[in-house]
Amino acid sequence: MKTITPTSISLKQIEENDFSLSPSNYASVLIKNNNVFKLRDLLDRELNSSDKGFEIGSNCYIGESPYKFMRTKTLQAEFLLPQIDEVSTMSILPTCFKKMTLQEGDILISKDSNIGEVAILDRNYENYMMSGGLYKLPVSKNKHYLFGLLKTDFFKKQLHILVSRGSTLKHAKTLFLDCRIPFPQDDKVVDFVESLVKSLINKEKIIKEKKILIEELIEKELFSKQRNSSYKYNYPTQSELLNNSRLDTGTYTDEFKTIDYQIKNYSGGFFLIPEKDIQSGNTPSKRFIGESSVYDYLWITPTSITDYGTIQGTESIRCDINNLNRNALLVINRTSRGSVGEYVGVTAYYDFIHFGKGHHNQGIYRIENYPDTTLMFMSCCMNSILWRKYCAGLSLGSKMKEIKTTHLASIPFPNFPESKVGEIADLYHKVPDERQNFQVKNPQDYLRYDGLWNQDAGIFQVYESYLKIKRLVEKIVVDITNDDSIKIVFSIKDLY
Repeated sequence: MKTITPTSISLKQIEENDFSLSPSNYASVLIKNNNVFKLRDLLDRELNSSDKGFEIGSNCYIGESPYKFMRTKTLQAEFLLPQIDEVSTMSILPTCFKKMTLQEGDILISKDSNIGEVAILDRNYENYMMSGGLYKLPVSKNKHYLFGLLKTDFFKKQLHILVSRGSTLKHAKTLFLDCRIPFPQDDKVVDFVESLVKSLINKEKIIKEKKILIEELIEKELFSKQRNSSYKYNYPTQSELLNNSRLDTGTYTDEFKTIDYQIKNYSGGFFLIPEKDIQSGNTPSKRFIGESSVYDYLWITPTSITDYGTIQGTESIRCDINNLNRNALLVINRTSRGSVGEYVGVTAYYDFIHFGKGHHNQGIYRIENYPDTTLMFMSCCMNSILWRKYCAGLSLGSKMKEIKTTHLASIPFPNFPESKVGEIADLYHKVPDERQNFQVKNPQDYLRYDGLWNQDAGIFQVYESYLKIKRLVEKIVVDITNDDSIKIVFSIKDLY
């Protein structure tokens, strides 16, 4: 998106900008399309106090409660749906709860912190309330078209221009209402965009559902086949402290020891990854890094790996020697995401046929020379709640948590039957059967085909399709702003 700054301004413009003479306050995003509306004009009515979140004090937070408080972190750039976890959502006292009637399809927008970030609700959130940094947009007409544009860089660039660089983000207020939303001349393009956005929402839903199903399968198999022995927590002994060479409480807690016992007490036994099989990455001293496909190898860093075990690589690297030349398991060994260790050990399967040659940095460990289904199974385990808690106990560090190769080599994996490993691996990574006879001619056909395809595909494949469609929406938005013609084609090749 091109940003333009005027060469001259009027006295009226200066007055409207509180007499600021900063050029950035008069910049704008170039829109060649004349069919443009301000966001405020697309709402069903004006915003009021019922649309705004409510700020509560930290004295309202408690350990566990059916009532939840959504912080602005619930809205994240890489996701369309709200991300509910212990960092973004807090349990609160019932007496502090304020009913906000958050329903499926509502669009939330952040005016603070991650300014301009939006999410659409995937279900009714009856016992949830929004923080004061969030608004719920009252919109019904062309809702998914509008939401699709709000998730693009086009909208965020506008908002960042409107917000004074010298102000803190809390001063953004409702300036997002002044952002301009272009519409194509052809209503069929609006329908096309809406169907693509609905597809993205459905894909994110199915990824969540499959991840939950994977965790349920792992826990059911693990807990239903325990050996006949009982667990009893004991405080660490002197010899245990000496053997572990650490005094922090991570590996000595009842929670950590319980998980360790449950995995190792599985009737089929367990296995460990030998430390010799764990390879470290590196950042080459001589390198060129650019957009994807510009250089020789895909460039992978911890931020490239999502919590779903997928890879959102957008950069490539040129270096003398690369380190990803086959299928592999990639494990994040450190993090600055959140203050808890659950974020250490996030893992992804590197599909060499799909990604080709790549290179990862020192923030990631690499494990190879295992059957593909075993690598996928280990990825599913590492990204489950049990193993996240286990990695939290193993991790070291106060601000940035990390795990060493010795820690990773001590993580047990249960020896599930081959059929169960395959069932879990298929949910994570499975190429669906081609539907040769399925004719996709309109949005309804496409969404029906897409739903069937999503059910068959693994999380990996659904996410890769998700990225393709997301990039297509970004391109269409650029074409709409430039008033270029848009070809409406539901191409199976381009979307999957």
